[in-house]
This record gives sequence, C-alpha cells and structure tokens, in this order.
Amino acid sequence: MNFNDIILDSVKARDFNRGQSAKIFKRVEESKKPIKVIKNSKEYMVIMEYEEFLKIIAKLNNGGINGKI
Repeated sequence: MNFNDIILDSVKARDFNRGQSAKIFKRVEESKKPIKVIKNSKEYMVIMEYEEFLKIIAKLNNGGINGKI
C-alpha cells in the first residue's frame, strides 16, 4: 500500500494562521482521508479523523506490531 493512495493532499502550516483551519478540517471530514501538513518545506504532521486513527491502531495491535495501548 502506498501512502500517496491514503493521504488526500497536503497543506502548508501557515494556512492555519490564515484562518483556513475550519476549511481544512472539513476537507478531512468529507473525504475521510488524512491531510499532510508541511512546515518549513518538510513533512510536519498528519491531520485525520479520530475514528480513522483508531482503526489504524486496531490494525497495528491485531497485527502484533505494537503492544496494547
């Protein structure tokens, strides 16, 4: 599985300082895909729905990759 297939798009961290956070969060909610945040030309963090995060953690735990949380 390629991460580019999972992550919808990327946004710049400065967009949050320009009042675009609600718009970015809405994109994540509607698409059900994470958005990568770029800061200083580097990948900084990922924004995703909490339910999607829980699904990933469950898959990791069931696969034996991580211990119980």
